[in-house]
Amino acid sequence: MKRLIFIFLFICSGCMLAQSADQKKILEDSQTFMSMVQKKDYDGMMNLTYPAIFEKIDRDMMIRGFKMLLEENDYFKIDVLDLDKQRLKVSDIFNTDENIKYAFASYPMEMKMTFNSEDLDEKKKKVLMNVMEMQGVRAKFLDDNSVEANKLIIVIALNDKSTGNTWKYLNYYDGNRAYASVVPAEVMKKAKEYYANLLTKEKENAN
Repeated sequence: MKRLIFIFLFICSGCMLAQSADQKKILEDSQTFMSMVQKKDYDGMMNLTYPAIFEKIDRDMMIRGFKMLLEENDYFKIDVLDLDKQRLKVSDIFNTDENIKYAFASYPMEMKMTFNSEDLDEKKKKVLMNVMEMQGVRAKFLDDNSVEANKLIIVIALNDKSTGNTWKYLNYYDGNRAYASVVPAEVMKKAKEYYANLLTKEKENAN
């Protein structure tokens, strides 16, 4: 009996160590990804992205989308601020029936948006604040043409055959139909619940 208990504890310990290693890897990759966003390393960002999504959205198109957001244009400039590593969290590791491992990373993404074309009057500021609030973004104006914004982000981490059994990532967005066709429904459902719980806790802590 003692031998049986020892074997059981050893197996449990091994599982816990493996899970911790996975969580550590997801944390490291999340920090790396945010560093790439700041450096505008688009190829690096794509290399960490869940590859199945490129069957639905062209890789070069995704890069062009990031460039439109992150690089200065005639209308605005976005500067992504340093990630507060202490606020980067990773969930437990889960498994689907198809033996796909998945987890969720969350962090508050902070950025500064500067509008180049014009100063914003009070009416325009109010409209912009309302739009950001509807998107779950907390924002405050620094002056008449720049705003500091903060949004809680969650990332879906996936590990399966298509990734070569390594961890790859997608930013969670419930309304993205392309995700629904490449990410298992179970994972999307769990992501929605996880995000809702995080938002609830965030509101509770703010009160």
